Formats: sequence, C-alpha cells, structure tokens
Amino acid sequence: MFIRQKSDKLVILVLLAGLFGFLSYRPKFQINKQVPVEFLSSSDPEPRARTAAEERVAKAYWDCVVNNIQWKYNYGSRLPQDAPPEFIVIRSDLGANAVDGETRARYWRKLQQVWYLPSTWKKEYVWDASWTTRWIDTLKDFTRWLQSRLPG
Repeated sequence: MFIRQKSDKLVILVLLAGLFGFLSYRPKFQINKQVPVEFLSSSDPEPRARTAAEERVAKAYWDCVVNNIQWKYNYGSRLPQDAPPEFIVIRSDLGANAVDGETRARYWRKLQQVWYLPSTWKKEYVWDASWTTRWIDTLKDFTRWLQSRLPG
C-alpha cells in the first residue's frame, strides 16, 4: 500500500523535473566548419597552382554546405541525386569555372560521399524543450487535413 507522507509531493516533483530535463537535453548535429580531407582530395595529379585554386573552390562549396545545405537536409537524411538550387557558389574571385555545371555537379557528388562520414558532423548536446509544444502543430495540421476531407 501507498502511505501518504509529506515528502511524496517533493519526490514526485523531483521525478517530473528529472524527466523533463532528460527529454529536453537533446543531441544536435551540425556540419563541421572544417573542410573534410575527402572533400578536397582529387584523384588526378595536378600542378600546385591549380591545386590551390581547387582548394579555394572546394572551400567555397563547403561554406555553402555549412550555411545552406545542412539546414535543408538534416543529419542522416538522404541527399537528392541532383544538386539543389541552394548549392551554388557566387564569388568573382574564383573564376568562371567555379560556378559551371560540371564543377558544381562534381562537388555535389563529393558531398554525397562525405555526407554520412562521422568526421563530417559534430554532435553537441543542447537544451531544447520544443517537444513540449510540437504536438500543438501536429494537432493543427491534423485538424486542417480533417477539415479539407469533410464535405461543406
């Protein structure tokens, strides 16, 4: 039998606070700002000057990944076969070959190769209590869907 004591409310409150903290302290994955070696590497032996130019182009595309792509495609999600419109470099100092379709497609294929590597992502734990209100958005979406299915 459960015997009521004065400390019961405190124990329940501490357990609920611990559960709330456990559910709210979540891992968050972000792309490393450092360009992975696999993204830079090239199978063709190149002259040193061209290698430096290629590294600048690779860095520009990696900056695009850090600033745009990681927010559209989360950790663990599958990248599309073709590069999205957001995957583009617009910098005059890199030259015309940096923005041509072939270079863009090559770096998109390289991104697809390194996307799932553990070294590409960094994991940090952050406080995120958005789970407490997320169900409201789900309920609103369901209500809209239900209203669209009902006649009249």
